[in-house]
Amino acid sequence: MDFPALPGRTNHLPTGVLVPIVWSADPTVIATVRAARLREHASEVCFPGGRPDPEDLDLRATALREAREELGLEGARVIGELSSVPLYTSDYRLHPFVAVVPEQALRVSEAEVAEVLRFSLRQELERESIESIAWSAGHLHGLSPLFFAGEHIMYGATAHAFYELLCIAAEVFAMVPPPLRAGRYDWSDVMRPKG
Repeated sequence: MDFPALPGRTNHLPTGVLVPIVWSADPTVIATVRAARLREHASEVCFPGGRPDPEDLDLRATALREAREELGLEGARVIGELSSVPLYTSDYRLHPFVAVVPEQALRVSEAEVAEVLRFSLRQELERESIESIAWSAGHLHGLSPLFFAGEHIMYGATAHAFYELLCIAAEVFAMVPPPLRAGRYDWSDVMRPKG
């Protein structure tokens, strides 16, 4: 499924991102905090990825290459693709590819990654609900999920992709995905100026 462009945006710039799952008794998803000095989306929680290079065959290849460059991630096996999601704060559009990866020591690129985060699929699925922020665009209204790792908050397109993955994983674990509920945060809390 492709979500339409957001109001006031074209969201025409494709990015390939990898959603790496370390499959074990407690499967965990790897995400990163982008380096503060990056020109775009600095300090945001995201999945490894970026814009395609001319030599990339497709966005799947882009996602795999970026994960190697950012994290030194090897042995990723892509098992599916999630919905493409437009970004609110730029004209980029995420194309997330889910991959199973072996447990390994990561070689983090400090130029791009400030911190590596891990989210337990089972722990997220066991929540009573997922805290969210209300949004509206024209006649459309909804809830945008939030996920927490220490002081960091995953929000926006990345969080929407992760929530879609949780809904799929719920079927695998024979669980019900937690519903979204409006919580104590608003957009000014998660999108405060960096620096």
